[in-house]
Amino acid sequence: MTEPSSDTPDVAEFERIDWDDHGGWRRWISAERVVLLVGLLAVADLFNYHRRSGDLILIMEWTVGWVDWLLLVSLVVILSYMVVPLTKRPQRVRRLLGHLRGRWATVLGLVILAGLVALGGWATLRDWVPLNTLVNGDSFDTLQPPVGATVDTLSSGDCVGPTSSDGTVCHGSWEYPLGTNNQAYRMTDLLMMGTRPLVYIVLITLGLVMPLATVVGIVAGYRGGLVDDVLMGYVDIQLTMPALAVYLFVYMFLLNTKIMFIVAFGFLSWGGIARIVRSETLQRREEGYVLSARAIGASDGYILRRHIFPNVTNSVVPATFHLISIIILTEAGLGFLGFKPFDRSWGQTIGQGLHRTPPLDAWWVAALPAAALAVTVVSCKLVGDGFRDILDPRGKA
Repeated sequence: MTEPSSDTPDVAEFERIDWDDHGGWRRWISAERVVLLVGLLAVADLFNYHRRSGDLILIMEWTVGWVDWLLLVSLVVILSYMVVPLTKRPQRVRRLLGHLRGRWATVLGLVILAGLVALGGWATLRDWVPLNTLVNGDSFDTLQPPVGATVDTLSSGDCVGPTSSDGTVCHGSWEYPLGTNNQAYRMTDLLMMGTRPLVYIVLITLGLVMPLATVVGIVAGYRGGLVDDVLMGYVDIQLTMPALAVYLFVYMFLLNTKIMFIVAFGFLSWGGIARIVRSETLQRREEGYVLSARAIGASDGYILRRHIFPNVTNSVVPATFHLISIIILTEAGLGFLGFKPFDRSWGQTIGQGLHRTPPLDAWWVAALPAAALAVTVVSCKLVGDGFRDILDPRGKA
């Protein structure tokens, strides 16, 4: 698709192709690929060092496991193909900010989601674990109500905040602004711990799962024939394998780790996105601008990068954030049921609030993480829908 001229914005120019990009060393060397290669080599060097030294601490107090190496690779991919292209073309950043102006729902969702991921990243680097709260060194501050709420002192035990004149009602205090649960954990700590799964789910999905699904869908749709049959045949097989059944099987007979959750619900759930991309590619490859570019000698890589990929992003982005929200809800559901793919997740806290305490007497234990979960899922929806329109090259933003 041609871009309009700066002098005559309503008249499209004939496509200009930089032939230096189609031959010689420039075809293979780019800032994105250099950053990707350097980043992957750095991750491989770190992995080799930690494997030989036996030191599990990477940064600050971050104890790394297999899933953390996937997270680092995801960060390298995000840096290479999302951050670097924006730094190379500042006009794209200005255009993106211009499209965001007035889309307050999208901006709000993006700020909330980015803030939760940053908070989860901080908790991950600190390897931070909440501690039980003690009063006078011998009794626990269990079921303390949040500020502005009250609870029967008989159910709360020792009341930290002010009490009623007859001593039967306990008021919340600023010592525990969101209260505590039946195990005397601060709800602020539990809510912060619940953001840790978001780091792995969001970044690995954006950095590895989405690119994998996009590449498979584009290649299958553009190449067609045997390549399409093989790739879509694998996708069909993948879609017939319920991720939940795979996870439960591994959980019962092998092990329960973070990486098994990511593999089951991340790398076995991208088939739907790949099919969407393939469908879009089949339609775009017959468009006039693609046929014209092919007729004047543009390479397949150039066509895929400049014409096909920009025209499928408006479908990939909402589908990806929809997948992220599904994985977040799945993790919360498993934690609620007691499988605990991530320790102290929001789902686990909700389950404890509903199953181990009278829900109405200590409503905040389940209500606060449930509200945080709902806000996160809604933010994913707002970001996906907003960027679908913003990244649409046909000018619907």
